[in-house]
Amino acid sequence: MEYGELKKNWVWLLGLGIIFVTLGFAGLLLLPLVSITSVAIFGAFMLVGGALQIGQGIIKSRDWKSRSLHILMGLIYVIGGMATLENPVLATTILTLILGFSLIAIGALRIAVAFQNRDISQWTLMTLSGFLTIILGVLIVLQWPWSSLWAIGLFVSVDLIMSGANFIAIALAAKVEGKKSGVPA
Repeated sequence: MEYGELKKNWVWLLGLGIIFVTLGFAGLLLLPLVSITSVAIFGAFMLVGGALQIGQGIIKSRDWKSRSLHILMGLIYVIGGMATLENPVLATTILTLILGFSLIAIGALRIAVAFQNRDISQWTLMTLSGFLTIILGVLIVLQWPWSSLWAIGLFVSVDLIMSGANFIAIALAAKVEGKKSGVPA
């Protein structure tokens, strides 16, 4: 793998990784806050994105045959974003339930794919992955609405930890590669 300038500047990526891991573990301690905040930020993104889509549709797409549908999609984003920002707790609750049912469906589809590919040596691992996904979805749905307090925050926090670990691993590999090629640390 080519690390380029990262061989000299690996410490910055290491620091970023440590920050991500720290934020992830802090998030694990504050799951309800992370869940609601994540959904509120998502709502703000929907609002801004929808407004930009509407603006683009009105100003820059006058002759496009799908202009009205494009503007309608932007309007739906704006309404969804406003509703999410108006009541992020309710939005978190609804999104958590959708997440739970989605995981159940995805798990079932993974199992179906595994059985269609029984000729692959890892099909049992694919099946296990599907069952674990279904179990996670069922746990979320059965604990709903209380799972709204932890599910989204847990996923965001674990993702931060995993991203941080990834950054740390890349930084340390770049450091080793830099030492091999004689780059000063």
